[in-house]
Formats: sequence, structure tokens, C-alpha cells
Amino acid sequence: MKPATCSLPAMDWTVPDRRVLMLGCVLAAAFLFCYIDVLIGMGRQWWNISFYSYAFLIPGISAYLVWVRRDQLWAVQPEPAYVTGTVITAAGLSALIVGRAAGIQTVQQMSLLITVPGVVLFLFGWRVLKVLGLPIAFLGFMIPVWDAVTEPLHLPFQRLSADLGVRLLNLFGIPVYQNGVFIYLPNITLEVAKSCSGVNYLIAVLATSIPLATIVLHSVWKRIGLVVLAVTVSALANSLRVALIGMLAYYDVSGDLHGPYHTLHGIFTSMVGYVVIFVGLWVLSRGQKPALRVAAQGSWKLEWPRVRIAWVVLAALLVLVGVSGYVDRSQPVVLASHGNDVSLVDVGWIGIEVPVSDMVPGADQKWSWAYRARSGEDVRLSLWYFASQSQGKELIHAETSTLHSGATTVKLSLDGQNTIEVNRRIFSEGGKRQAAVFWYDLNGRLLTSPLAVKLYTALDGMTHSRTSGALVWVSTDLPSAGEEGVEQATTRLETFVAQAFPRLTRFLSGSTP
Repeated sequence: MKPATCSLPAMDWTVPDRRVLMLGCVLAAAFLFCYIDVLIGMGRQWWNISFYSYAFLIPGISAYLVWVRRDQLWAVQPEPAYVTGTVITAAGLSALIVGRAAGIQTVQQMSLLITVPGVVLFLFGWRVLKVLGLPIAFLGFMIPVWDAVTEPLHLPFQRLSADLGVRLLNLFGIPVYQNGVFIYLPNITLEVAKSCSGVNYLIAVLATSIPLATIVLHSVWKRIGLVVLAVTVSALANSLRVALIGMLAYYDVSGDLHGPYHTLHGIFTSMVGYVVIFVGLWVLSRGQKPALRVAAQGSWKLEWPRVRIAWVVLAALLVLVGVSGYVDRSQPVVLASHGNDVSLVDVGWIGIEVPVSDMVPGADQKWSWAYRARSGEDVRLSLWYFASQSQGKELIHAETSTLHSGATTVKLSLDGQNTIEVNRRIFSEGGKRQAAVFWYDLNGRLLTSPLAVKLYTALDGMTHSRTSGALVWVSTDLPSAGEEGVEQATTRLETFVAQAFPRLTRFLSGSTP
């Protein structure tokens, strides 16, 4: 049986007034100018963070989703929703301005998902936005926030990968014992680490399967089926990878498990997963009737007198917001303090200045001191100070956010009456278990939450034209193993902080604007 065909009428893709096209190009350029720093920042994150390497394809896929809807677009007449469009666009641009003031890249990036539909509404109205809804929503995959969204999924996926991987090893007669995410073979112990949980692969296959399902499949249920298949594949593919690594390790075939072979294992299982998805797409697409593309005739009625004022105002607003991103109104606040301002000799701590780690890159001033009490206890104090913050030079960013992994908030007593709330973290460094307490000082405010730091930075930038702030880090070795060692280290840190806090406060307030 031959597929149905139809003769399509020629489409008139012309716009009545070329001035409208020219103004549209100006408007597109103004939008690009407004968001160019945000787009460049996202591109750097895509390049530097392997989790988001797929994001380079998202704009192109979104554009293609628009292209396959071109007939639907041409079939509806624009009816600008000026009031609603203005409100939504203003909300998106406000989020962009606040994000820039606070140096919060995520807020700036998320504002794109508000501004774009707002602009579409303002220019063309609800009917056009309905047609473009999926391509615009699909742009959400390029915003680098998915690591935070998927964070709770890592441990369940690690356990699932370990469970299924062990079952596969048992099928091949390989003796294996499992304890959580650890897999014990006779000759080696394997850990299904967080980075190998398969969650990263989940986002990539979703970003692939959603446009495939939309473009190829006609039935809603078949589209949902393909997406469900993709999610299932992302979970099972990593289990296959775990089993493969276990077999190769058991038979001592691959050598170094953390070398290039480890990467090859990942590539192999990823390719197997994509093959399964495309086979599933082929099976689901069998039997469906070819879609008839019925092209709409005519053209959009965009007359110059109707659009010129509104479009020029919108272009001017976008340029104005774009220019504001290059105007840094905050004044750097440089500390006039010196290292000897935190001398604690009079309270029994002998300190010397030592090299500072690069744990907080971009700081304008940084210090680190190693202290020893008369009783022989050692404590290290480090400060990273930002005279001002801006895009790419922030107190809170990807690296400092990792400091909060596994951290809990505790209260330390200063003098028996007053307390301060700090973050406490137990970690390993140089083969030693250590405890650390840390907090942020923003113009005398003591904060523990990265979100609070971002919000107060934005508030200070808008109300006082200053975005200075510091991270204070105090650490010591655990004197013994177990919970007892943690409590002993916390007591030592509390004693030190109680004696050092007044000097730290004076040190961080000794500034000259």
C-alpha cells in the first residue's frame, strides 16, 4: 500500500513591510546584547563541566523544533498580548538585574526562561506562544541547574546500579559480595561512586528522547512510552557498566580501572543505551500513518504602524538592561587590616602565617594562620575576602558550594551567653580526618547558607553599593576515631573560635572604602 500523498500549495513567506523585518533584526540583536554575558557564562559551564556537555546541542534542537512547526506558526495570526507580555518580560528582566547585582549566575540564566515567553507574548500573543511552547520549554535543558535537581537521585541510582550489577555478575558465576554501594570481588573492591551513578546520563537521554518523540511519533502515549524507555535505559545501562567493570577486574583484563579503560566502559554502555532508544523509536513508529503536511497559505499581518512603537520600546528596554550589566555601581571595600591583627598570643595560641590554599578562587585578599596552644593542640584559621563581587568573581560559586556537601549547622558558645551558628564539616585531607567550622561574614552579618549570602549580597549591592564579603574557615585534626573524636575536635574549635572571634570581627571591619 502506497503512503498517502498530497499536493501542497505554495506558501507565501513574505512579510508585507520590510521595515518590520529590519526592526525584528534590531530586536533580536538587542535581546542578544542583553543576554550575551549570560550566554557566554553558560557556554563556559557547558565546556568545563562534563555533566552539561550535551547542552551545546540544545539551542540547535530547539530551533529545529520551531522549524518543524513552521506551518502551524504560519497558520495563526499574531495578536500581541501587550499587557501580559509586558508583565512577564519585566519579571524576567528584573530577575536578570537582581541576579547580576548578587552575582548569582543561576538567577540570571533562569531569567531567560521567563523573558523569552514574555517577549513572544508581547510581540505575537498567546496563539504563537502555544505553538512555540515546547521549543521554549526545551531550552530549560541548557540551564546548568540540573545537577542540583538530580542531587537526591545519586544515592538511589548508585544502589540500583550496584544491586543490578551484582545480579549480572552472579549470572556469570562470578563470586561477589555487596554492601551498599561497595562490591567485593576476590581480588578487588569496587565502589559505585557518585560520579558513576548514571544520573548524568539520565539528563542526556531525556534531552535526546523528548525531541525525538515529538518529531517522529504522532501518538501521545507512544511519546510517553519512548521517554519512559529512555529513563529505564539510563538506569539499566549503568548497571551493565558496573557488571562489565566487575568482570574485567575479576579476570584482570583491563588493568587500571581509573584510566582510559574506565572512560571506554562508559562510552560503550552509553552507545548501547542509545541503540536501545533508537530501536525502541523504530518499533513505536511502525504502523503509524504518514503525517500529511498541510501548508498554510498567506502571511503574518505585521503592519509597520501597528508594531513600530511597541517593538522600538522593547528593543530600547533590552538595550538598557544590557548596558546596566556593564555598569558596576558597587565600590570595592579593601581591608586595611594586617596579619598581626589576629594575634592570639595573650590567650595562649601561638600563630604563624602559612600559605593559603586555592579553595576559594578569585578572592581579592586571603590569609591563613597555623596556631598551636600551650597544650599542644593545633588549629588552622583561613580567610578569603572579596572587596567586591561580580560575574565570575563570587564568594558563592560551584567550588565553594561543594564545601557544604555533608556539612551540618551547629551552635558554638562564645562566652556562655552568646552563641553563633556555623557550618561543621568532617572530611579527609592528606590522609588525615579533619573537622572544620566555617561561616560567611557580610558586613558584620554571620551567615551559613549560600542562598542567604546571595540574597544579602544583592541587597547590599542595591542599597549600599557594596558587595564585599568573606569566608572564615577554622579546621583541626580529629584526635581520635569515631563520634568521640568529632566531639573532641568540635570542643577544640569552639574554644578557639570563642577566643578569636572578637579579633576576627575587628579584623574584618577594619576597612577603608
